[in-house]
Amino acid sequence: MEIYINIFIMFCMFVMGSLFGSFFSLATYRIPRHQDIVKTRSYCPNCKHRLEFFDLIPILSFIIRGGKCKYCKEKISLRYPLLEITNGVVFLVFYFIFGYTLNLFLICITYAILFVLIGSRLMSKKMTDEEKIEVQELKLSSKKGVFVIELVVALIIFTVYVASALIIVRNSTKKGAELIARGNAITVAVSAMEQALSKTYDELYSSSSSSTGSNNIIYDVTTDVTKYSDIDLTKKDLVKIIQVNVKYMYNGNSYDFTLKTLKGKEI
Repeated sequence: MEIYINIFIMFCMFVMGSLFGSFFSLATYRIPRHQDIVKTRSYCPNCKHRLEFFDLIPILSFIIRGGKCKYCKEKISLRYPLLEITNGVVFLVFYFIFGYTLNLFLICITYAILFVLIGSRLMSKKMTDEEKIEVQELKLSSKKGVFVIELVVALIIFTVYVASALIIVRNSTKKGAELIARGNAITVAVSAMEQALSKTYDELYSSSSSSTGSNNIIYDVTTDVTKYSDIDLTKKDLVKIIQVNVKYMYNGNSYDFTLKTLKGKEI
């Protein structure tokens, strides 16, 4: 089960990175052109048609549409899926290096800022003369300074998104680890019960205890054997009660799991 949790975490980190790559590749294109990056929906750079939700799924939309715009059928630049894949891998690497720590959060934010600054600088050099003229006109218009605010808002949204995603995945991981510890306790209890049941009726005469470890957790096992006739003196010694209790500590909290069954005397 632990391997599935790790796969889930890696999947979440890759998706987070690809979403980041999708949004901020858009930002690096629009910022030098002084276009809105917060309110305006994504659109095809060729036909200017607004893209729908299913047109914006990182990587998958590009594959499903065959690398072409759904509306004008023009080819979509490989820059978009490559940035999405690259950033997905980058976020995975960050996770492998820093784990779920504050450093991971700070590195992601720093990376986002550098990505936007450097990317915007590179994309500004690819602007046409007409786009440069439009930008000059926008700088003289009432929208001066608005784009800085939009960038700050975008970074704040990204910060909240990253923090929320890390908290959700971290809680999921914690819950998964608790379930693994619980599953191990059940396995230990079943094994102890099978050992007890493998004995003959007469061999089951006393309680026993032992300890076993798994994934750095110590499981204390106690097997109690009680004659049913000791509980009800009117009954004959024909049935014994077997109870297995497993106790363990996880993250400073105490847990236990109990199994109980009966074993009859062969007549």
